[in-house]
Amino acid sequence: MVQKKKLLNIDVRERIRQCRERCGMTQEQLAEQISRSTQFISTIERGKAGASLETIINLCEVLGTSADYLLRGLDTTAHSDYIAAKLSLLSPEQLAVVSRMADDLLSLLHTDSKPVDD
Repeated sequence: MVQKKKLLNIDVRERIRQCRERCGMTQEQLAEQISRSTQFISTIERGKAGASLETIINLCEVLGTSADYLLRGLDTTAHSDYIAAKLSLLSPEQLAVVSRMADDLLSLLHTDSKPVDD
């Protein structure tokens, strides 16, 4: 189990470092932005320690990325951009209809309803 945790830390540390560098930030600048020490950022980026959920959230906000990407390597940006582009073409009335449909669909997906007989 310890080995798995270390592998996860290695994956996360690499994504944090890549995001930080993509933003053109030093470890010092990132540490200041999330109110942590430079040593703390260095420790995370070396995979010597993991980050708390609060720290992950702060990193996501500052680095402009998602927790899905930092923790699992899943880049949902393309999907979000695609959906946002489609929605931007709708009128306010159409957007209201789509919003209600999305709410209804999510409600259906989260219920424990039994299958309907045909």
